[in-house]
Amino acid sequence: MRSRIEKVLIDEVRKRMEQQQNRQGQGGQVPPMKPESYGKRLWHLWGPVVIWLVIGILVSMIAEYALTSVYIVSHYGNELNQGSSLSQTMELMEKDGASIMNAVVKQMNAYSTPINGVRALIVIPVMAFLFHKDRAKEKATGFHPNKKAPIWKYFAVIVIAAAMCLGLNNLITIGNFSAASETYTETLEGMYSAPLALQIAVLAIIVPISEELVFRGLLFKRFRENGGFMQAALLSAFVFGWIHNNIVQMIYGFVIGMMLAYLYEKYGSVKAPILAHMSMNLLSVLATKYKLLEWLAEDVLRIGIVTVACASIAATMFVFIQRIEEKPDIPGKSEEHENLAAV
Repeated sequence: MRSRIEKVLIDEVRKRMEQQQNRQGQGGQVPPMKPESYGKRLWHLWGPVVIWLVIGILVSMIAEYALTSVYIVSHYGNELNQGSSLSQTMELMEKDGASIMNAVVKQMNAYSTPINGVRALIVIPVMAFLFHKDRAKEKATGFHPNKKAPIWKYFAVIVIAAAMCLGLNNLITIGNFSAASETYTETLEGMYSAPLALQIAVLAIIVPISEELVFRGLLFKRFRENGGFMQAALLSAFVFGWIHNNIVQMIYGFVIGMMLAYLYEKYGSVKAPILAHMSMNLLSVLATKYKLLEWLAEDVLRIGIVTVACASIAATMFVFIQRIEEKPDIPGKSEEHENLAAV
């Protein structure tokens, strides 16, 4: 028995020596890594969020310009076609500038879903490229990410996401938090005014993919490589909540962001937070379309029971997910354990 244990240990030492030799440069020395500048490290951490914001600003500017042009032509086309001078046209625009701006803002809100869809379609390939670049860098440096959970355990992702989504929305309804933010109400009205098929395609599929690549696949993951889970989760969840433009969604986004980071940590794949985000957004779209939240709010006892049930289901799924082994899956480690167990 002792000889078998010694053989396993010797094999392990030999493997590590070979790995070390493969990483060494000429002369038997590991080539020194040039330290990155502070600015480069800062860009590495925050670059994806900056790119996401810039793309959003550019898409919004183009949409606003297009909607403004259409509005001016439709409402002032006759005056402009009658040979008005540039100064007369400018005076007309200046006189009605406030009404034009208000009308365009309302149209921007009404078209928020397709605008967000265009933004997400541009963001996804950019962030996918950066994401795969990070994974290639991990392999090159010998970094071992957390092992991926089996596919059958992903049912817990859908269940905990749906339970938290419905439960948190019920708490917002019970606390009447929506009344404290006019922007929150306007945002929801704009998002859910689009056709149902467009809402499902954009809000429940395209947007979750783009946001999870940015805030979990890149931001959380890069912070996680440089620190502990809690620090990375808090920072990514805070930024995820901050990007929403009203206090209600900020709080909601922070809580959900923590849950999504936790799923990424335990499942070892960005597919887990993407699936959770899709499930929550799809539930929100369907619940709004078929007035589920309004039906629950009609009876205090009804909404209370459903909220408690959501909390219980979410807690049960949390216990299940907590048992998932997320430690790095180091090649050769499982074989070593099997050999030792057989001794």
